[in-house]
Order: sequence, then structure tokens, then C-alpha cells
Amino acid sequence: MSTLNKILDLDLRKILNTKFWLLVVLISHTIVGTLVPLITTEFDSVEFQAASYGLVISVVLASIYFLTENQTQARLTATIAGATLLWILITLIADPSNNFELSVNFEPPFLYKFSFDIELAPPIILWAMLTLSGIVYWNSESKAEDSEQEAEVIEA
Repeated sequence: MSTLNKILDLDLRKILNTKFWLLVVLISHTIVGTLVPLITTEFDSVEFQAASYGLVISVVLASIYFLTENQTQARLTATIAGATLLWILITLIADPSNNFELSVNFEPPFLYKFSFDIELAPPIILWAMLTLSGIVYWNSESKAEDSEQEAEVIEA
């Protein structure tokens, strides 16, 4: 099987592996969102305070990655990442410096148009994928237990 066929045959559950996305977001968030601002900004600045809060989020993500597994990991991931994603989106909408605009035409063909600062796209995409990975595996253990019970019934 060629590499292209292997890539095209991946299903959603393999792509949205919770451990993988936790690691991707943990590394990128820690380096870009926490360590670089902590090193390059002044101690009294708002950026330094935001980066120090980002360090707390990195510790929480590392704890989820190393201390939990399966259904618990997926549920914690969905909850924490979803809250962080929601915070990013609310900050995007509320802060006028992000150039967020939304316009709606209430006459046919009902055009919706929005725009925002493109620099915020990478964190939105990463946190959205992490949230989605937690949601996809939300009931992962219960499905495994159901299949084990079905196997026991078939054997009996």
C-alpha cells in the first residue's frame, strides 16, 4: 500500500488521537505562548503576566497527558481545551485591537461575513483540534466495555 493510500485511509478517530493533540498543543503552547514571552518581555508587562498564566495552562496540559488515560483523559482534555478555546474566542471578539468584524445581510441570499486578525488562527485551530479530540473520545472506555460484554455473551 502506498503512503498516499495509507494517509487517505485514516479515519477520524485515528487523526484525532487525544494524546497526540495534547502533545502538539502542549509543546507549541509552552514554547511559543509561554517561554518566548517570559524570556523576551519585562517583568511588569501585561505580556509577562499572560505568559505566566500560560505556564499554568502548560502544567495542566502536562498533568492531563502524564497522569490520566482513556476516558478520563479525553473528558479532561475536552473540558480544559474547550474552556481555553472559548476564552480565546471571547477575547478575540471583545478586544477591539483584534479587528474582529461581523456583518449579516438579512435579505436573500443572506450573506454572512466576518473577519479577524489572522495571527490568531493557529491557536484557534490547535485548541479546536484538541477540544474535538477530547469530544471524539469522550465515551471511549464505555464502548470498550460494551464490546467486551458482547464478546462474553457470544462465548456463552
